[in-house]
Amino acid sequence: MKFAIIGGGVAAFEAATAIRERDPEAEIVLYSKENVPPYRRPALSGMIAEPMPDTRFYLKPATFYDENKITLRLGVTVESIDRAGKSLQLSNGERAAYDRLLLATGSHCFLPPVPGMELPCVLSLREFADLEEIRRRIDSGVRRVAVIGGGILGLELAESLLARNCHVTVIENSPVLLPRNLDAETAQTVSAMLGKIDRLTLRFGESVQSITPGAASGNWRLQLPGGDIEAELILVSAGTRVNLEVASQSGLACGRGIKVDAFCRTADPAVSAAGDCAEIDGSVYGLYNAAKTMGRTAGINLAGGAEPFVLNAYPARLVVFGIKIFSAGTLSGRAEIDGDPAAENFQKRFYSEDGRLAGCILIGDMKPATALLAQLEGK
Repeated sequence: MKFAIIGGGVAAFEAATAIRERDPEAEIVLYSKENVPPYRRPALSGMIAEPMPDTRFYLKPATFYDENKITLRLGVTVESIDRAGKSLQLSNGERAAYDRLLLATGSHCFLPPVPGMELPCVLSLREFADLEEIRRRIDSGVRRVAVIGGGILGLELAESLLARNCHVTVIENSPVLLPRNLDAETAQTVSAMLGKIDRLTLRFGESVQSITPGAASGNWRLQLPGGDIEAELILVSAGTRVNLEVASQSGLACGRGIKVDAFCRTADPAVSAAGDCAEIDGSVYGLYNAAKTMGRTAGINLAGGAEPFVLNAYPARLVVFGIKIFSAGTLSGRAEIDGDPAAENFQKRFYSEDGRLAGCILIGDMKPATALLAQLEGK
């Protein structure tokens, strides 16, 4: 049996590992357009400030793939899929056959449709090559940076840039901080905490209208409703969009993602999808832990199992500028607070109408997180 996996992220890695555990003799080939083995993608933003040891950054050392007979085809893009003939057309001109195929094509950074987004001053951080280019710009002397998007990744980028002695302006369309992870009251508290940080400017409730050459050489002007700013480098962290092209062109059903059932199977019995690119019951998760779980589920089922993907709470965890944040569940309804928000250390719990815990936010002390998450998941 020959298994082909398109993608080089955690879903692809987990699927390959799960297949090997169940089929010692199968041929497993992983095709990735990146030139490096599977790694911990959430680590990229922190590595702008400080490189991470290979043992922590890469999911496994190179020897793991040799020992487990998993073939890595790095720097190779799959351009098309012939589902009738069960073959892949590769960017190097080769054709590759498969018996079972997993699409773990991930997603790419969304660039808002704003004049100037195509300029060389605009970068995003999604792949290892993006990290190398951002580092190169900073090493060359860039010190004034605008970050478009004030979500978790945007704040992590800002922290790393400040550690590299940059002046950073974060521009966020939402009028409040982290609207998906904090309620309005807690967002206001955390925003006040961030407002104390030197060389960090927060512009909430604003969208960039255009990007044009600035007044000084090497500068670029960002037009904003509340007043223009100038920056030498612009990093975009405004969400992601699923990489659907190769799936859609092959005739697979796609919505927001590649449509799969609870077992990560498409309508084609030979093809599955997992990770950021997969859509289950109308949901695309876009979360590292969800991709990890989904990849393993898909691998088990491709190798003959019948294990459904189990939806968990998938909490948001963030440590930025020394502030520890944890949130999970539904952040509305009756609320109870323990601790002191003024002391930047408190717990806020939200309850449904029948009195059950529906969601929670922790700021500071993270010790209650495990017990609260278990309660949310009904364990």
